Amino acid sequence: MGSLRVEYIAGLATVQDLGRDGYRALGVPVSGALDKLSAVYANALAGNKPRSAVIEVFGAISLKLLSDAVVAVTGGYPRVFVDNVEVKSWMPVLCSRGSVLKVSPSGIGRIHYIAVSGGVVCEEVLGSRSTYVRGGMGCLGRPLKVGDVFEVPPIDVGYVWSRVADLRPPSDLVEKHVKPESSTLLRATEGVHSHLLEDLGTLLKSEYVVTAESDRMGYRLDGPPLASARKLGRLPSVPTDRGYVQVPPDGKPIVLMSDAQTTGGYAVALHVLPRDVDYLAQLSPGRRVRFELVDAGSADEEVSKYLGELERPVLQREELEYWG
Repeated sequence: MGSLRVEYIAGLATVQDLGRDGYRALGVPVSGALDKLSAVYANALAGNKPRSAVIEVFGAISLKLLSDAVVAVTGGYPRVFVDNVEVKSWMPVLCSRGSVLKVSPSGIGRIHYIAVSGGVVCEEVLGSRSTYVRGGMGCLGRPLKVGDVFEVPPIDVGYVWSRVADLRPPSDLVEKHVKPESSTLLRATEGVHSHLLEDLGTLLKSEYVVTAESDRMGYRLDGPPLASARKLGRLPSVPTDRGYVQVPPDGKPIVLMSDAQTTGGYAVALHVLPRDVDYLAQLSPGRRVRFELVDAGSADEEVSKYLGELERPVLQREELEYWG
């Protein structure tokens, strides 16, 4: 078995995959990568299956590779170094045994994903290696710390490199992650309580700002409050999921993310489409968003396309420049 060791961390790093499905009825969150598209493309560029475990990083990290490996770093627009030589993100990189991979934020994007050929090996819980820190579940059951060592399966690195060296993701996907718009559009369908929110139009015509009180459970937004939510107060609990827009009594929306609770008593105003939740995940505090209502037919078509892309990421065999 090959392996890698954590040398340095500034921020939060956990092991994630696409989450543990099928246990929400037992109160177990799905967890998994906040930005699922970035995670599956990191895996694809490293020659892995889409559901292989990756390292999700808020901040900076250094990893020492204790065996030859192909690595790929995706997410926002991180700065990536191999033995102090800067390389590009969103492309495969061949690393030799003993190399040190350093990943740090550039100010564009919030979360980075590191895939290593063969995938990160650690304990599975309920069929997933995703870390749910609040429940002490999955992989190590906690954030990574300096000195942690992870195994990677024995693979023919030369063969993997021959398959992935010239692979690149679609330019529009990368552009959306590395050059976010001044105000990110979040497409959504009506939520289960939309008919109870008399001023739902306020949510649809206003801009909101991502606040610092945003984490893997939910992204809190600041902006014009919905007065009707104050009148509703708490409601009987209903099932909730990633992308649900809850409006607590203060009237300020919260978009639920990968570690979201399985039920909740706040009004559910909207359901953000999963692709747009990925884009939201990359927005740092201070970035602006706006909501747009789409019809159920368009939403179904988009979700089907998104789920297909998670299973079969679109890659091209050509050299492309995504940024100047």
